[in-house]
Amino acid sequence: MNSMIELNNNKHTKPDFTGLKSVLACTSKDPTRHVLSKVLIETDGDDGITITATDGRRMRSDRFNLEAEPGLYDIKVNSAKAIFLTRCQEELTFPSYRQVIPNHTDDAAYTLNGNGKQFVLRACAGLGCWVDPKLVQLGDDEAVTLHIQKIDPKRSPVLVTNETTTLVVMPMMLDHYWIQQLEAIQQERMLQAMKEKEERIAA
Repeated sequence: MNSMIELNNNKHTKPDFTGLKSVLACTSKDPTRHVLSKVLIETDGDDGITITATDGRRMRSDRFNLEAEPGLYDIKVNSAKAIFLTRCQEELTFPSYRQVIPNHTDDAAYTLNGNGKQFVLRACAGLGCWVDPKLVQLGDDEAVTLHIQKIDPKRSPVLVTNETTTLVVMPMMLDHYWIQQLEAIQQERMLQAMKEKEERIAA
């Protein structure tokens, strides 16, 4: 089995390349958190692998139809044209990332379906949970299921899933003034959207 992964950006590898770029975006850039600059590869039992990354504020885990030995991997190349990962030779332990995936049963979380980053941001804001847009690595047309905790959503992790992806994001901690400002902006956008819809119907 391979101890490296090499992907070039072309029409044949585009889905895997795009997905892996989104996972790599979730690695830490903090030099003091060395293990978080790497990714964890696991075999998922379905002739594929799962690749996971976290920076402490978000975690993303995706399934790929690729082959590689399980373990930690260093990111050697991460450009617009190519990705190259090699097996890490250091003795390091990746965090127990499954522990941060929140309970998303019907009793514990609100569940919403939609597409893309803007859907996630707006749905979270509508339930009083403010998420940093930079932490949400999703395509505009990517179909997802959003899970927001019913108890204390402002401080609880947000879970985004689909057939291949699990993304957990911690919300921003805002004081009362900024919450009021963001709620006012959100209300203004909703009113504008309603007005535009009415104008289209009238036309």
